[in-house]
Amino acid sequence: MPILFLEVYCRLMNVKEMIKQNNILREQMTPFNRSYYEDMLLALRASRVDRIQAETLLLEAAELLLREQKKGKNAKQVFGEQPEDYFRELMNSKPERKPRSAAYPYALIPWAALTCLFAALAVLGLISIWESGAAGHFGSISLFTLLAVPVGSIVLIQLLLKWLGSLSDNDAPKQRTFDIKGLGIYVALSVVVIFAGLFLDKLFPVITISPWVSLALAVVGGLGLKFIFFRS
Repeated sequence: MPILFLEVYCRLMNVKEMIKQNNILREQMTPFNRSYYEDMLLALRASRVDRIQAETLLLEAAELLLREQKKGKNAKQVFGEQPEDYFRELMNSKPERKPRSAAYPYALIPWAALTCLFAALAVLGLISIWESGAAGHFGSISLFTLLAVPVGSIVLIQLLLKWLGSLSDNDAPKQRTFDIKGLGIYVALSVVVIFAGLFLDKLFPVITISPWVSLALAVVGGLGLKFIFFRS
């Protein structure tokens, strides 16, 4: 789960930072060069090229154009007559991406969350066995936990993506007033969920699971992530 969280966060923030830097560079271009470059930008962003790769290439093109602009050259002299010509070979070389099902993230996120859960149980259980001879609390798991972790992981990731999506690509972050009501509702809901979890956890059966079984499940989960979800 932390790996998935980090990947989503880093990819989105990297793209946003590159877009902001791109906007700064565009402001330094002459009107003609900026218009030409923006046509290049639209063509590449609409193509099948990966988002991060596209933004990286656009930054490199903007820096090249500014260097040549200082020498008195315009965009056509640097990139060619048509704005899309500079990236045409790259755009045409990318194969069509197969559209992913809308259910894809709802399978990936719980899978990753449960894989991390079993990995944690395995590591902590084996450490406990090494120190005391018994797995202790890490040798069992409540059925409620097995249900709550996948659902909770989906909610967490969706909230994260919603928050990141609300950040502006073009403007500096805007100062917002402190929302005391929103904070109070969030804290109250968190308390309710925690206490409900503690109560419900006792109502569900507890499953005994060896740390070695947890390790095997974590390995299977990791292989599934690699060969099912993250295959190229």
